Amino acid sequence: MPEKKIALVGNMNNNFFALTRYLRDAGYDAHLFYRVGMEHFQPKADTYGNDYASYCHEVDWLENEFHNVNAAKVANELQGFDFYIGQGDEAAVANLSGINFDVYYPYGSDVYKYAQLPQEYSTASKLVSIISSNVSRPTYKQMQRGTMAKYLRNAIVNAKYVLAEDTNESFEAELEKLHIKGEYRKIGLPFIYVNEYEKLNDGFIPQNEYTDRIKHLRSNTDFLLLYHGRQEWKTYHNKFTGKNTHHLIEGFADYIKCNPAKGIKLVMLEYGTDVDASKELISSLGIQDKVEWFPKMYRKDLMYLVRSVDLCCGEFNHSYLTFGTVVEAMLMRKTVITYRQDDLYTKKYSELYPCFNARTPDEITKAIDMAVNNPEAIVDMGNRAYDWVKRNFIEYPIRSLLDIIEKA
Repeated sequence: MPEKKIALVGNMNNNFFALTRYLRDAGYDAHLFYRVGMEHFQPKADTYGNDYASYCHEVDWLENEFHNVNAAKVANELQGFDFYIGQGDEAAVANLSGINFDVYYPYGSDVYKYAQLPQEYSTASKLVSIISSNVSRPTYKQMQRGTMAKYLRNAIVNAKYVLAEDTNESFEAELEKLHIKGEYRKIGLPFIYVNEYEKLNDGFIPQNEYTDRIKHLRSNTDFLLLYHGRQEWKTYHNKFTGKNTHHLIEGFADYIKCNPAKGIKLVMLEYGTDVDASKELISSLGIQDKVEWFPKMYRKDLMYLVRSVDLCCGEFNHSYLTFGTVVEAMLMRKTVITYRQDDLYTKKYSELYPCFNARTPDEITKAIDMAVNNPEAIVDMGNRAYDWVKRNFIEYPIRSLLDIIEKA
């Protein structure tokens, strides 16, 4: 049987870079088409090597905004593939160029925000376009073609399969509003290429600008608690973005108040809308000397930090079974404190990964205290979490996708 060529279109959060490598490991000629939306969401941020250049293709499709996309050029770049997997803005452009996806993987705000935006320009906007000479404004003809939201929605709705991990009732309700025509399967996207980071568990130390600082912090601190997600709790964007980061800060402060002599530090990243608000809260609580800030960094650098701490944190607002920070932690054999509504997931999984389930500051304080006083237990929990995530988040989703590809 001839080797199948697979196009992966989009790379939100570097998700598809990992998936491309898994598919190439399985023997497919898989190629990634991506645009650099954020500096740390591109292949070079997620690998210690540079052999990806031959199969990862940076595209300029949206360089001049969606209304100026050259659909014929995009169609030409994407021709000749046997199977198409899509996600995000690039998938919307591909749909405009005539591509219907075999598989679409939602990443979150594509479903609850961008695909739900008005799909067509208003009559008033079209009239203004006729009399305006503003070159940045879509022409009337371009407006007739439609918005990016229209084509993102089409990409999701018309995909043969939509694959997404169990999340929560609110997200499921937003997905249901799209009325997808294909088959929806609750299968996650293995967005971390575990083979890249197994070497860290075997003692590999990457050399980067943070390595020495992390080593010094580790050797001079008894217990390190890490939250490496976004600082999102004060600024309202939409109902899904808030992570209740302040609950962690307040819970940690309460722990310090009760255990002032403990050699413990909270490590966080300068990442997210509310970094300044978090720093102000930390200052008002008088725990500045107990908090260590690192800049936002590439995952290949971040994972060594994750590997070096004792305990990690997820988020404390919405319940999600798997998402970036907790998966990164578990792949480094770390236990997490996170909010998880277990009854949402036990129908699918006979057992869930071990964690400290907490949401409020008081619950977080108790979780920290339990972890600090039970070092052997959290190591065991971390090892079991690693086994769970490797089996359910990596191996099962890949087998499921390969089965879909082979039957196509």
